[in-house]
Amino acid sequence: MTLDLATVSDRIAGIYLQVAPDGEAPAEDGRGQLDSMAFLEFITLLEKEFQIAVDAEDVTEANFATRASTAAYVLQKLANH
Repeated sequence: MTLDLATVSDRIAGIYLQVAPDGEAPAEDGRGQLDSMAFLEFITLLEKEFQIAVDAEDVTEANFATRASTAAYVLQKLANH
């Protein structure tokens, strides 16, 4: 199954909702508010959902600042998988 940016972004929003302290997902270009433990859980769920491995050097603001940047990162990982 080929995933597009919108589908990946929606699935990321669902993952975010599982760990978000306020129970809200950020807007597509908005920043989330996860503490360090919630962010680690988010990464773990992201890896399971998309069957990818997030390398430590990939955990950067460029890749995880917004839902859109995270979706683009996941699509890149899937393309290289």
